[in-house]
Amino acid sequence: MVESGVIDDKSLRIFHIVRRAEGGIRRHVIELLSGLRGQFKHMLAASPEFYQSLPDEVLQNVDYMQFDVGDGAGIGYIPQLYRLASYVKRRKPDIIHCHGYKTVLPGIICSRLFGTGLVITGHNMFPTNAPRLAKILIRLAGRVSNRMIAVSPSLKASLVAAGVDEQKIEVIPNGINLSDYGNAGKSVKYMVDELGIDVSSKVIFTAARLTKVKGVETLILAVPIIAERRPNVRVLIAGDGPDRQSLMELAEKAADGRVVFLGHRRDVPRLLAAADVVAIPSLSEGHPLILVEAMASEKPVVASSVGGLADTLRDGDTGILVPPADPKALAEGIISVLDSPDLASRLSRSARCYAEEEFSVEKMIADIKEVYLCAAV
Repeated sequence: MVESGVIDDKSLRIFHIVRRAEGGIRRHVIELLSGLRGQFKHMLAASPEFYQSLPDEVLQNVDYMQFDVGDGAGIGYIPQLYRLASYVKRRKPDIIHCHGYKTVLPGIICSRLFGTGLVITGHNMFPTNAPRLAKILIRLAGRVSNRMIAVSPSLKASLVAAGVDEQKIEVIPNGINLSDYGNAGKSVKYMVDELGIDVSSKVIFTAARLTKVKGVETLILAVPIIAERRPNVRVLIAGDGPDRQSLMELAEKAADGRVVFLGHRRDVPRLLAAADVVAIPSLSEGHPLILVEAMASEKPVVASSVGGLADTLRDGDTGILVPPADPKALAEGIISVLDSPDLASRLSRSARCYAEEEFSVEKMIADIKEVYLCAAV
């Protein structure tokens, strides 16, 4: 640990552990490492896929070790954990920063073995039906960590309900580089040339890991209801995941060719520019980056009234909230935006202003930096 009074931006050593290479966690870590470039010395344990996805300017400033055990914790986990502990012993970081719950166990072990500061960021709601062992582990994490970061008040509440001391938890919402977003117009050429969508179409966009909790099924089932009023509607879905095939089959049956699966994309700002409305139909959420990106892009958002979505959106002001898992309610919310340009414009402007106040990457970086400095003394 760095002694009090001698901390500076260049001497503090931060070791980031990441398990999942896709989705919001990936983008969050990239924003964090990019924003802290030139501040602190950064080390990273992650899969090769994740490491290779980092921008060149970040790669030049991160020392890397492979940590690639997927979502499982079988026999293959033991040698990986040994390598991780050996790396921590050799490189002597001041702080281990665990990104996501699945990194908590190796973070706790290495922190206890070598007396390293420990920071844990939760990106998703901690489930009330989590296995008993997971609940024990998260309570232990709350006790031994210097600080836990929750990306929304609802996520903090879920951790407190699981037994974590609320005094240990800091709420720091996801932030983005606002200058990358904000083209309120429709990217006509992009729609025609690269997406193959007629410019007269009304475009609904979402980006999510294709798993049940993201509620993409609800959006697909809402499409025929929307199409009764807006036959020219098209839905663009960016992202990949284990449910992709089943969702594509559902779309083929229910949506009459109106849904386009784009797979994993790195051009979300351009896709948002092509959208008329952004739908976030999640069943549970911490604080999804697509929400902040949509707000920064001045796009009206229709989202489920759950978790960090309900924390962030003010219904009727910065977006529209609807009950989760309700295709009819989601469809009605989207139609209300498509039918009223004045409403869409008002929601979009208010959302952009709120994003500028609360969700800049500079604010997120400053808040996390303060957590690091406190954890190191």
